[in-house]
Amino acid sequence: MASDPGLLEAPRDTTLRRGLLAVAALAALGLALRIWFLLDVTGDSSLVGDGLEYLGLADGIADGRGYVSPFTQPGAEAVPSAHKPPLYPLLLAIVSALGGSGHVPFQVASALVGTATVVVCAVLAGRVAGPRAAILAAALGAAYPVFLVADASLRAESLYGLCIALALLAAYRAWESPTAWRLVALGVIVGLATLARSEGLALLVLVAMPIVWIRGRPGRGWRLAVVTAACVLTLAPWLIRCWIAFDEPVFISTNSGDLIAGANCADVYSGTHMGSWSFACATGATGANEAEVAAKLRERGLDYARDHAGRLPVVMAARALRPWGFYDPDGEVSGKTLGEGRSKTANWAGLVACWALLALAVLGFVALRRRGQPLFILAAPFVAVVLVSVTSYGILRFRAPADVALVVLGAVGIDALLRGRAARTAATRS
Repeated sequence: MASDPGLLEAPRDTTLRRGLLAVAALAALGLALRIWFLLDVTGDSSLVGDGLEYLGLADGIADGRGYVSPFTQPGAEAVPSAHKPPLYPLLLAIVSALGGSGHVPFQVASALVGTATVVVCAVLAGRVAGPRAAILAAALGAAYPVFLVADASLRAESLYGLCIALALLAAYRAWESPTAWRLVALGVIVGLATLARSEGLALLVLVAMPIVWIRGRPGRGWRLAVVTAACVLTLAPWLIRCWIAFDEPVFISTNSGDLIAGANCADVYSGTHMGSWSFACATGATGANEAEVAAKLRERGLDYARDHAGRLPVVMAARALRPWGFYDPDGEVSGKTLGEGRSKTANWAGLVACWALLALAVLGFVALRRRGQPLFILAAPFVAVVLVSVTSYGILRFRAPADVALVVLGAVGIDALLRGRAARTAATRS
C-alpha cells in the first residue's frame, strides 16, 4: 500500500531537509520548556506518592541493594519489591549511578525522554501524512501541557509515552513490510512498553496481531510466533526474577492488588468519586511478601465487585469517561494536582488541549482513511485507554497512550485543513 514519504526518508529533498531542521528546532524548544517547567513550576512537589516511590526504587538499584521496597522501616532488612514495573526505575537508577543526586537530575532525564517522544511523534506523523504534518506534530508535542507536566512529575508516563510512540512507528513499518526483523522490533518495543506500564501489553493484541493477520499471509503462524516470542523474551528476565523473589508467578507488578481493591469499594461505586480509586480501600492487608498482600487485596476487590455487580455498568461508564475529563473534570484536575504534585493551571490547560486535539483527531482519521492508511494502529491507544479504565478505574493519567496518538492525529488533522484551504484557494483562482 502506498504511503507518503516520511520526514526522514528523503534527506536530499530540500523541503524535507528544512522539515528536519524545523523538527529539531521545535524539539529543542520543547526541551527548554520542559526544563523551565520542572525547575520553576513543578520543583520538588513531584516527590509525593508514586514519584517518591520511583525515586526510592532508583536509589536502591543504584546503591546495589537491588529492586527493593523503598518503604522498608529503618534498621529492617530490605525486602524485594515489584510494586512498580521496572523500566522507569532502571532509567532513573542509571542517572543516579552516573552521579545524579536529588530529584532534578531525574526530572531532566524525563525531560530528555519526553523530547525524544516529540521527535518520534514527528517522524510518525511525517510517515503517514508528509513533512508538514511532521512539523505540526513536533510543534504540538513540544508545547502540549500534558507532556510538559508528565515529563516533570517523576512518573512512568514519560517513558511509557516514548515506548508507545516507538511501538506505533514500528507497527507502521511492520504493516508496510511484515518481515521477521520488523516484527521482532515491534515485539521488543511492546515488551519494553509493558515493562514501563503493564497495560502496554495490550498493543500486542490491538496492533501486532492484526498486522500479522491482515498483512502476514502467507505465513501467519510463524509471524505471530516471531512477534509474540520477541515480546515474551523481553519480559522474561523480569518475570523470572519476580517468580524467584516471591516464590510465585507475578505478572509485571504487584500493584494489581491495591488497584483492584481501591477501585471496587463503597467509596467509588457511588457519589462524587464514582469510577475513581480510593486509597483507604487499598490498605489493611498483610502477608509474607508483596505478592501475598496483593493476592488478598485483589480478592477483596473482586469479592466487592461480584457482590455489587448491579452497580458495575454505571461505575464502568464513569471509569471510561474520566480519562478524557468528561466526568467530574474539576475533581479529576484537583485530584491530580494534590496527588501527583503538579500545577492545577497546567492540568486544566492540558485537559482543554486534549479536548481540542480530540476534535482534530477526527479530521486526522478521515484524512488517513482517504490516504489509504490503516486506521487501527493509531486507534489502538484509544481502545487500550478505554479497556484499562473500565476494568480498573478512570484517571487522567491513564490517557497517556492516547495522548501520543492525539498529537499525531491532531497534526494530521491540521495538515488536512491546510490542504483543503489551499485546494479551495487554487480552485477560486482558476
